[in-house]
Amino acid sequence: MKNLIYRFSIIALIFTALVGCEEDLIVYDVDNGQSLTAFSNSSATLPVPENGATYTLRVEAITRSNQDRAIQLNVDPSSTAAPAEYTIDQSTLIIPAGEFVGMVKISGNFDEIPDLTTTTLVLNLEGIEGGTLVGSKSTFTLSIFKQCDSDLAGVYTAVSSGESTDSAPVNNPIEDFTYTVTISKVEGSELEYTISDGVAGLYIEWYGAAYGYTFETEGNFQDVCGSLSGSWVEGFGSTINLTGTVNDDGTLTISWVNGFGDSATAIYTRQ
Repeated sequence: MKNLIYRFSIIALIFTALVGCEEDLIVYDVDNGQSLTAFSNSSATLPVPENGATYTLRVEAITRSNQDRAIQLNVDPSSTAAPAEYTIDQSTLIIPAGEFVGMVKISGNFDEIPDLTTTTLVLNLEGIEGGTLVGSKSTFTLSIFKQCDSDLAGVYTAVSSGESTDSAPVNNPIEDFTYTVTISKVEGSELEYTISDGVAGLYIEWYGAAYGYTFETEGNFQDVCGSLSGSWVEGFGSTINLTGTVNDDGTLTISWVNGFGDSATAIYTRQ
């Protein structure tokens, strides 16, 4: 009998506690409660290909209103992105009547974004009509950078024209000299390549017969959205500077000059 009474008392206590909790529940009013507003995310990235790209920025409120609500967006002084690098479709964000979310679109301008650089656009929420900002999410950072695919690895036939100002003993100047070159992607890099002979065989052609010069001039270069560049020290101790472009037909136009004044331009055709 005592055990029965004891169990009944425990059940009664649990029931009382549940009733007490039920009375303390708070139901939030989405129409009349305090309105808090924040960016949906505190940060994001915007890779921008040549044909452009857009990021949709969302601002959320936890209440709705029967009229449109305007939120001012301001660019923070800490931003490193130049104004020409992006376009914001509206400086004032609107949360429509009856809605919880407002949006603006930020578009990246490919031609204005610097090569091999990530810049940041930092935006601040500057108040909402009839509401309060959430301090920890009232700042948004968008990282902007160029996005270009690069696939240059392969074996090429290079046809060169150039002239040595270092008194090359043979074949100087030279026209339509053909040489086979291998271009390989540097492991772990999306933009950097190794070229097996950065002068496309012209050192061998100019200096090989007279001096027995046979080693190749291997070096590295980068492809940044079709613009090629690189530099390295060659076997004679001078620096080769390489520049070039990726052409619409898939060929490469590569020019180089060394510290002695030798220079040439070649068209590379992938085999």
